[in-house]
Amino acid sequence: MTRPPLLLLCLSAACGAPAQAPPPATTRTDAPAPARTPEPAAPFATPKAKPPPAPAGAVLLDPPLYALSCDAKHPCPALLQPAGETHCRDLVLGGIAHWRLPDREEVKRFAGVAGLEQLAGFHWTRTSFAEDAAQAWIVDPTSGQETTIPRARKPFTIRCVFDP
Repeated sequence: MTRPPLLLLCLSAACGAPAQAPPPATTRTDAPAPARTPEPAAPFATPKAKPPPAPAGAVLLDPPLYALSCDAKHPCPALLQPAGETHCRDLVLGGIAHWRLPDREEVKRFAGVAGLEQLAGFHWTRTSFAEDAAQAWIVDPTSGQETTIPRARKPFTIRCVFDP
């Protein structure tokens, strides 16, 4: 025999009704479980629209990345890496602000791109050297040479990029 819960006894006494135990829970084992309908698969992501043309003074790379052209009107200075990061962050070109230094792989993509000038020579990247964060990678896009150097040792080309 099961006893009614204490709360049920108190409530029934307060209301003047006789206490009754709740009916026992029953589980049906004779009926099969209903078949589950699988959820429809989520559709694939829709492709993004093509980015707008690069602003004057920049070139659009594929996959989409704006890179400063380094022409006479939009020069690429030779700076130490920390000053280069600041230069790119402060750059406003075609109404676009907050440019950045390219990473190591992005600099390699500059080779052979029409419209990019001053490609010869090392370019600073934002990629830190894994074994010493005080150093960053420099890459020469024309020769493919790359190495690491302390960020404040020597000025190299600063070519800012922006993700459209």
